[in-house]
Amino acid sequence: MIKFTLIIWVCSFLETGPACLPPIELKQVYNSWYECSRGAHKESAIMLSKLGYKYVNEHQILTKYACAELPSTI
Repeated sequence: MIKFTLIIWVCSFLETGPACLPPIELKQVYNSWYECSRGAHKESAIMLSKLGYKYVNEHQILTKYACAELPSTI
């Protein structure tokens, strides 16, 4: 069975162009692309909430993500 890991970037989209922090790879392993994608939206919402309404608006913050296939352990 294919397993996936979630990688999230927190980026600012101010006038100077997009600038992203280094990627964050979550420790959780997902059993499907579907689970990883849903996890990305959940984790993104948590990250934005922690940054706060004012900061996110002032810095035009958004998240982007990738679900990366993990190497098989067979």
